[in-house]
Amino acid sequence: MSATDPASPTAPARWWHLQGDDQVGPIDLEQIRALVLDGTVEAETYVWADGMPDWLPAREVPAVTPPAELRAGLPGWT
Repeated sequence: MSATDPASPTAPARWWHLQGDDQVGPIDLEQIRALVLDGTVEAETYVWADGMPDWLPAREVPAVTPPAELRAGLPGWT
């Protein structure tokens, strides 16, 4: 296995989010963070990444939760 192999433990996680009933992804962490900042992924949007046991609301996933200074300007993150 190599670092670019999705099954590799050192490969970057692939992320998905729900839009209605549709699973959108895979995307990388940088992309899902950008979707948080543009309002596509909100605090209550369910997200999942490689290695997570289940889907969780974005607000419960530290990797995609915006910093406190940005949350105040994002709907649903306060």
